[in-house]
This record gives sequence, structure tokens and C-alpha cells, in this order.
Amino acid sequence: MAIAGGALLIGQPTIGLAQPNEVLKDHWRNHDGHWSYWHEADKRWYYTDGTHWFFSTGAGWEPYRFDKHFGREGFERGEYKIPPPEAKVVLPKHEVWRPR
Repeated sequence: MAIAGGALLIGQPTIGLAQPNEVLKDHWRNHDGHWSYWHEADKRWYYTDGTHWFFSTGAGWEPYRFDKHFGREGFERGEYKIPPPEAKVVLPKHEVWRPR
């Protein structure tokens, strides 16, 4: 019976991992101890440290200048000011989740 049970698991998709060609849709994910937001239209991860907004496509973080779709609708920016290029902003060091 154990062999039959094991055979049922072979070929089943792994829950929680994106399959090739699978659309992830917009979602939050806690990875490496930080919450990041995947925005499917931009194909980017977004993160805030509570002071600044950042984005990552998987090759490190950069300050987000609201140049894409994320934050344009249904988002209250309030008094947030995008840091100027000469500002000393400490980039996050945590990684983003990438499907295997």
C-alpha cells in the first residue's frame, strides 16, 4: 500500500511553487523574513521599509520612483516624497522569492 501511495505523489505539482507559464497574479509573500508584494503587470517585487519604497526584478533592490503600474490606482501616497538621486538611501539586503 505504501508503494501505491508514493506513486500517487509522483507527477503531482508541488503546492506553493509556480509552474512554468503559470501566472502568479498580484500577491504578498513573506520571504527571507520580509513581506514583499509581487505585481504581475510590472513583473516586479515591491517592498517598503516604512520610509522608502523599493522594487526588485530579482537582481537586487532599487528605489521605486512610481514609474510602473504599481501604486497608480487604489493607493494613497499621502506625503511620501520620492528620494532624489543624490539621497543616501540604504538598499534592502534581503532576497526575493523566485520560483524554482
